[in-house]
Amino acid sequence: MGGGVIGVEFATFYANLGCRVTLIEGMDRLLPNMDKELGQNLALILKKQGVKVFTNAMVQRVEQAGEDLAVHFTCKETEETVSGEAVLCAIGRRAYCDGLFADGVGVEMNGRSIAVNANFETSLPRGYAIGDVSSKIQLAHVAPAQGIACVERLCGAASATNLNVVPSCIYSSPEIAVVGLTEAEAKEQGINAVSGKCTMFGNARTVIEDPGRCFMKLVADRDTGRLIGAQLMCQHASDIISQLSAALVNGLTVRQLLAVMRPHPSFEEAMTEALERLAEKL
Repeated sequence: MGGGVIGVEFATFYANLGCRVTLIEGMDRLLPNMDKELGQNLALILKKQGVKVFTNAMVQRVEQAGEDLAVHFTCKETEETVSGEAVLCAIGRRAYCDGLFADGVGVEMNGRSIAVNANFETSLPRGYAIGDVSSKIQLAHVAPAQGIACVERLCGAASATNLNVVPSCIYSSPEIAVVGLTEAEAKEQGINAVSGKCTMFGNARTVIEDPGRCFMKLVADRDTGRLIGAQLMCQHASDIISQLSAALVNGLTVRQLLAVMRPHPSFEEAMTEALERLAEKL
């Protein structure tokens, strides 16, 4: 099985069904575009679920082996082979524009994607493009947000949705959800960033459901106290991330978020603890 977000989701799903699963990732860790700890923690959880995880690995060929498929790959200069009923290649997304336009109709492209300006206009007069065919971020919730923003601008209205704050979710077990910057990304941009983390060993809901090691990590700008990023790995992370996205959109500070009372027992209690750790560094 190939790496990538979709590969991780399928690996979790089939491992929970008791299937034999192998995950092969070409980079040095899982989820290389996210906070380092997310990929490391996910690998540990998958291995406990019986998934074989190979990183720094590149597939060389796939062959039929009786009723199974044999995947030959190299991992850290060692040749390996695994076999199974099916192979999933999940190494990214790209725009698919074949047959989209009538013969003789051309449009300016940006690599494989349709080129658009800030108002989603293409090189075709009165032609607009949103979603996977033109967006740098190819997520299902980005396309409708862009579509609404495009129509609002056509009507002369300001966009209601902030298109610069994009949450991203991975439906593994436990779930992963992120928004904004990681601490490392912020520091690369020259931001005086700090982070606060709650490892959820003592969170009552996590103890009850026992999904494995879970945590919430929040990132703030030390100079302003504003929240600038969040990385969650816990149950219902895909639901919780929206309130943190709202905090980023509205420029809320760590102190303002600490003013919120969160119910017990809930996964969100861990957010308060992460905010407290963060506040100590501001």
